[in-house]
Amino acid sequence: MRFPSSHAFVAPARALMLALLLAAQASTARATKVTFQYQPMIGGVSSVAIAGSFNAWSATANPLKDDDEDGVWSAVYDLAPGRIEYKFVVNGDQWFADEDAAETSPDGFGGKNAILVLKSTPLTVGHGAAVKKVEAPKQGLRRVTFKFRPTSKPDQISLAGQFNDWAVGKTPMTDTDGDGEYTATLLLAPGAYHYKVVIGANGWTQDKLGQDAEIDDGFGGKNSIRNVDDRFPAIAVKKGDGDVFADGVEHTQGAQELNHKGGGRVEFTTRAHLGDIEGVDLVLWSGGKESSIAMKPINEDRAFEYFRTETPVATGAQYAFRYRDGARSQWLTNKGLMATAAATDRFSFDPARFPAFVTPDWVKNGIIYQIFPDRFRNGDPKNDPDFKEWYYEGKKSLPASGTINPEYQEYYHLAKDWNDPTPLTQAAHTPDKRDWMVFYGGDIEGVRQKLDYLQKLGVTIIYFNPIFEAKSTHKYDAADYSKIDPHFGTNATFIAFVKEAKSRGIRIILDIVYNHCGNSNSAFKDAVEKGPSSPYYNWFDFKQWPLPQGWPNVGRSWKPADYYSCWWGFGDLPDLNFDLGKYGGAEHAVKNIQEAQPNIQLLNYLLDTTEYWLKTADCDGVRLDVANEVPLWFWRLFNQRVKKVKPDAYIVGELWGNASEYVRPGIYDAVMNYAYFRDPVTRFLGMGQGTASEFDASLATGRLTYPSQAVEAQMNLIDSHDTVRFLTQVGGNTKRLMLASLFQMTYVGAPAIYYGDEIAMEGQRDPDCRRPFLWTYEQDPKRVAMLAWYQQLGKLRNAHAALRTGAFRSVVTDGMAYGFTRTGGGEEFLVVINAGRQALSLPLDLARWGGKVIATDALSGKTESWGSTATVALEPESGRIFQLQR
Repeated sequence: MRFPSSHAFVAPARALMLALLLAAQASTARATKVTFQYQPMIGGVSSVAIAGSFNAWSATANPLKDDDEDGVWSAVYDLAPGRIEYKFVVNGDQWFADEDAAETSPDGFGGKNAILVLKSTPLTVGHGAAVKKVEAPKQGLRRVTFKFRPTSKPDQISLAGQFNDWAVGKTPMTDTDGDGEYTATLLLAPGAYHYKVVIGANGWTQDKLGQDAEIDDGFGGKNSIRNVDDRFPAIAVKKGDGDVFADGVEHTQGAQELNHKGGGRVEFTTRAHLGDIEGVDLVLWSGGKESSIAMKPINEDRAFEYFRTETPVATGAQYAFRYRDGARSQWLTNKGLMATAAATDRFSFDPARFPAFVTPDWVKNGIIYQIFPDRFRNGDPKNDPDFKEWYYEGKKSLPASGTINPEYQEYYHLAKDWNDPTPLTQAAHTPDKRDWMVFYGGDIEGVRQKLDYLQKLGVTIIYFNPIFEAKSTHKYDAADYSKIDPHFGTNATFIAFVKEAKSRGIRIILDIVYNHCGNSNSAFKDAVEKGPSSPYYNWFDFKQWPLPQGWPNVGRSWKPADYYSCWWGFGDLPDLNFDLGKYGGAEHAVKNIQEAQPNIQLLNYLLDTTEYWLKTADCDGVRLDVANEVPLWFWRLFNQRVKKVKPDAYIVGELWGNASEYVRPGIYDAVMNYAYFRDPVTRFLGMGQGTASEFDASLATGRLTYPSQAVEAQMNLIDSHDTVRFLTQVGGNTKRLMLASLFQMTYVGAPAIYYGDEIAMEGQRDPDCRRPFLWTYEQDPKRVAMLAWYQQLGKLRNAHAALRTGAFRSVVTDGMAYGFTRTGGGEEFLVVINAGRQALSLPLDLARWGGKVIATDALSGKTESWGSTATVALEPESGRIFQLQR
């Protein structure tokens, strides 16, 4: 099977994991009959299953059936007595909580798992179950110390788990006595907590010695479980008692605690145990004067409350944090919590030690539009693929059998009908009917012809998937990084396009992958043909040479990874060799250039070509594919060159999880915000899963994980070329797409529209999510209406700075109702959302607005006068935007 880009597949380990899960299930003792029933609330349901701790969270092992076709799926299973957690799984990959469960627990991903305690009595759970939700009893806190002894001294080590929203770096572990054992202490309510130890930014490690139990993590490994019970001492924290609980309260001056925003302005963040203190002040000493600023609470998790403020700070200034509680204050200094903040114990600020982190304002104020070039528009049929390049030789026709073996055969061809997407998923010549080698002929001229369309949509930034010469449709297999693919245009025509786009206020971001190139790359071809005598041989990690006879058309099944290092074993994608002292993936772990043997010739080539596209072609940013599979030290060199050429250039990485190690001064400005935008938006607004408070917590974690100037520049997407289309994922429910786009256009960060979402395009997994743009959309009133909706939202965002860069504050988290404000530039907006399936009347307490406001519905233009309280009517799966005037 061929996987065309970085996240268009299920990891190979999943098949093995499933086998292990089924084996684990088979050995489970069974005693209690449990009837599971579920009525999906989305369309297009083909399967439902029950997954949980009893079957190692297998999404397929325990299916439900709907034999009478009444919409309710059910099955009876014998389960061992005890406590289990579970979820319903629809269509194999859509996970839903049991909204009728009596007890729930955080699932570690912003949602909830249902909890069931089995004895010997048969039970029915889910739809129609005779259970009632119960209010969890209030329980005291317990002092829980986690300990871990790594095999070597780490640069950074932290805990990540259900107690801190799985955020890397949020709960650091320290070794204060230098004995090699790292500890972290938390105050936690009794219960079971899933967690891992994280070494560095990505070294997720099971705590086998400290855990009470373990559970599958869903990725082929195990999470540790700590049971917080009577073994741990009870601790009482209370506001106003004058005591501040010190464990875990520290200030290491890390990137998440001290953020130099430029111009001498610094953002400070600190924390206290939840419910323990009344407030925190930042106290500064500069020029012989003392000043104090009250810090604002900005977020909380199950253990801590976080406080933040921003203020100008002079070089050499000293500071400390004053924790206020009752009649007593304590000071957080470089020696911990103290009764006083002596001059020798204060922290100091030096810009040389904490360089400014400045991200591009044009991104914060922009609307991004992602284009997959071959599929947007064919503007010049004369440059359609004709497959005359050398790398298509022997790959332009089907074998006599009419089918190909994707392990070693390729068939490149041009679709006959732009408006017919079926060749992508109904190909007769591939085993699974999917075809990644069919071209449609989209090009740069096609985009140029639709600049008016994009302007009317409100787009100010175009993000192109790769446009460099390459063999594939996706172009992540560059044949030449310095040349536009001839079937997209020429360098000259592209440069002219950039100039025209920028004259309309539209900037260009290019997609580049430097982890690997293509086997059609001229440097790789030369290395294959000449072996060690080639000047490019060490640009790649060869294991043996020569390659099989007949390369690149070997004519039989073979394993390229036996001959050279290649991305995930795909021979079309040979890895680039950054470090002459390390082989293959080993170089990824090297963070400092002093520990590497840089491949200077390769580095200069990559940096020089990047400079060409920024300087000569006048592009304004780069999106970096599979960014974590390139040495971190290279990205520092990359940042230096890019920012020297164009100081306000945008560097955004493709990292699907917590990327705090990359989003900081000298590396990246932002990332594609899968973890803290796309995932929670899909779950809550798209699927109607979870609650508003869970949704708010997931978003807040993202705002706290990265510096605020990076949060404002995040690429906030709801889908992409690597995911199922949002509309397809929500069962074709256009209300859900409208709701998600409303939130996308009003939340903090840069909204990123994947081409065609604005006309309600659908698509299953790759390559179906890369269908050609449906330019016949005007024949479908529903598509026209969706486009009008997007245009209205784009116009609104572009007209109001408060919706782009204004301060964010959540004000409603009630069930499925969510509300927040954006304030700035003398304007204030209130956005209210109903992610539920029932209409609601949302009461608002206007005390925070002085008891009275004039509210104008920003979408309808209707103005209302609200008194001390107001009630906002919300249809199911809908949202409203109000501009407020006091």
